[in-house]
Amino acid sequence: LEAGVKANNTPDYRMLRRNGVDTSESNAKYFEAEIPKIASERISGPERDELLKKLTESAKSAATAYRELKDYVAKTFFDDLNAKGDAGVKAQFRGDRFMMGEKEYNWAIKNNLKIDKSAAELYEEAWPIVQATREEMIKIAREIGQQKNLKLPEDGPAAVNAVIEELSKDYPKSDAEMVNWYKEAAFRLVDYSRKTGIFDVPNDYKLEVVETPPPLQSSIDGAAYYPAPPFKNSGVGRFYVSTTNNDVAKLKANNRASIADLSAHEGFPGHDWNYKVMTQYRDRISPVRWLTAGAVEDSSSMWQDSMASEGWGLYSEALMAEPQADSPNGFYTLEEKLYQLQGKLYRDLRVRIDTGIHIGKMKYDEAVDLFSEIDEFQPGSCQSAEALKNDAKRASCDSSEKAIFRYSKWPTQAITYRIGKDQIFALRAEANKLLGDKFSPKAFHILFMQYGTIPPPYFRAELLKELKEKTK
Repeated sequence: LEAGVKANNTPDYRMLRRNGVDTSESNAKYFEAEIPKIASERISGPERDELLKKLTESAKSAATAYRELKDYVAKTFFDDLNAKGDAGVKAQFRGDRFMMGEKEYNWAIKNNLKIDKSAAELYEEAWPIVQATREEMIKIAREIGQQKNLKLPEDGPAAVNAVIEELSKDYPKSDAEMVNWYKEAAFRLVDYSRKTGIFDVPNDYKLEVVETPPPLQSSIDGAAYYPAPPFKNSGVGRFYVSTTNNDVAKLKANNRASIADLSAHEGFPGHDWNYKVMTQYRDRISPVRWLTAGAVEDSSSMWQDSMASEGWGLYSEALMAEPQADSPNGFYTLEEKLYQLQGKLYRDLRVRIDTGIHIGKMKYDEAVDLFSEIDEFQPGSCQSAEALKNDAKRASCDSSEKAIFRYSKWPTQAITYRIGKDQIFALRAEANKLLGDKFSPKAFHILFMQYGTIPPPYFRAELLKELKEKTK
């Protein structure tokens, strides 16, 4: 940080405030209070008192270190931490400082992600895809409206918003109930996959759905998955759900119909199932590929891993929507299908926004407004006073800003969802064409996951060759 100040190459003020100040204080409280409490509950044996004493002393030292970091950041970069925007930031550190730049972005997507298009091309092609998904959502919303005898507005986006408002009435009344609903949805997904034979799920398969722990709450918006250690058979990955402090508007955003899609992405058959399959076949995966698996914000190569892992997560959402014999919408109800499309929409929109903000085609606040208006069908600017008076718009602006903050500090990660998913579908279609009536989607999926967290273009030819040999 000191070197950055001398070189005038400092972090964006939003990251300084959120990660340098707020998260440091959260971590300090966690080490100071929670760690000793957890240790007191779990440590036993003859050396318990001595261990607790040493751990408590170390935890206090850690808390002190985090508070020193917080104080350094506050003193170095801010005049007033309570001022809105960059008004309280010292003059030399104001303004947007998150942009990666077009040259660097193009290098990253070519060399890390093996994408043969430029950032500008991805930016332009994203918008028609976003519009097509929105139209599909409008169509589904009108079907739901007809089934429920709702009088919907003529305007398409307003009709979607009206249906979402209706569905949000069936919401969890507390954070505890919300987490339980996520658990129930995850278990339903597993049962569905067993019954339909999409995957062969072992009887001892476990999925742990828990509240996001305090140190991670500022960096996890909604939900996230953290895998178990890859070299152990006994580890359990965790599907974290961030609590809302029982905020009614946010609980409504986690209504019953909205939960299945995210559960498919983070739980089954998304990340949890993906990592369990990779662990089962870990001898096929080079150990070096495990070094960044599960990392969140500490490695640029994470985004390379993300093409396969997040691409698989989004592909899983779509896979659960594929029609089955007695289920035209696959696993989802029609209402859940609407939210599955919304999940697709915001991954489509991410390609537009991530490229836009990092190559200078879009400002930060413009991206927040666009995300709220396009993905969440909440018109109006998040910078207006009116936005704060409307509960739904306020919740939308809050979640939208968290999303844009994430994209601003992790350039190229946000695009890996849609592009990774598209690459899996393209590879699946190619394998189907190659094998004809010998093609098995189940065999393709398991083999795909065995290649680990590598962008599909790197192993395309090898996978097709292996599939062909297996069907001889």
